[in-house]
Amino acid sequence: MEEAEQPRQETNSAAVKEVWKKSDFLGGQIVWLLLRQDKQFRERDRLLFDKLKEKCPHLEALRQLAQGFRRLMPRGTEADLDAWLKAARESGFQDVRTFAVGLTRERAALLAAVTLPWSNGKAEGVVNRIKLVKRQMYG
Repeated sequence: MEEAEQPRQETNSAAVKEVWKKSDFLGGQIVWLLLRQDKQFRERDRLLFDKLKEKCPHLEALRQLAQGFRRLMPRGTEADLDAWLKAARESGFQDVRTFAVGLTRERAALLAAVTLPWSNGKAEGVVNRIKLVKRQMYG
C-alpha cells in the first residue's frame, strides 16, 4: 500500500519503442511517404521513413524524383518538365525510367497539363459522385 504510483514519463522520438505493423510497410503507405512533403510528416511518418531508408538507401533519391514530379503539376514550366523527364530517364530505377519514356511519348499532353490553367477536376468530381450514388443504389 505504501507504493507510490510512478508518474508517466513522456516519450521522445529516441525513446519510442519501435512497434511496426505489417500495414505500415504496404506499397500504398510507402507511396504516400514518398509523395508527402517534409512539413506534412508526422513523427511516426519520419521514423518509418528513416527505418525504410536503413533497408533501402536509394529511397531518398526516389523520393526526390517523386517530389519533383509532384511540384510540376501546380506551377511547372516547359524547362522544369524537360529537366524532370531527363532526370527520370537517367535514374537508376527501371520503373521510373519506363514511366518517363511513356510520358515523353505523350509530352504535348503533359506539357498542356503542367502549364495551362485549365483542369477537368470539376468534371471528374461530378463523374465520381455519380458513380458513388450508382454504387449506393445497387448495394
